[in-house]
Amino acid sequence: MIEEVQIATNRYAPPGAQAINMYLIDGEQLTLGQLTIAVCIKAGANMEAQTIMKVNGMNANTELLKTASGYFQQLAENTISASEWPTVRSWLIGTLGVTGELPTAIDSYAKRFQAINAMKVQLESLTRQEQEDMIDVQSMINKRDVAYTTSSSLVKALGGSQNNIANVL
Repeated sequence: MIEEVQIATNRYAPPGAQAINMYLIDGEQLTLGQLTIAVCIKAGANMEAQTIMKVNGMNANTELLKTASGYFQQLAENTISASEWPTVRSWLIGTLGVTGELPTAIDSYAKRFQAINAMKVQLESLTRQEQEDMIDVQSMINKRDVAYTTSSSLVKALGGSQNNIANVL
């Protein structure tokens, strides 16, 4: 796989043929078409790697949202005990990133309501981020597909050059 490339250009003329531009990559001579294919494949692979990283991050955020939604429901139903609240509060601040004012105790309706509002803001933010990430993933997948389709079309257009391309990649 091409990681980093320094390209040198020269004029190459097979016996009895017109000279064409050749590009030297890792000691292999490529035509412009072959070089373009290599670049498209590399771009597609990069998009795929970025997509995987983004999806892994989204999976982690989904797990956070599930846990947070459970705590949100318990707060609303008043089923979190006073002894559980410090642990839940610590998780909400440290892991979920709730920045709003969270009471140290939830011994009244007003304090539970305050905790719910602080969580609500963070949950809305995370949900919005999930939606934006999904749009990013769709865009990256489209870019990857374009890169692979372009390289596939070029391979077909170049005909017998596939072996040369495969050796370079």
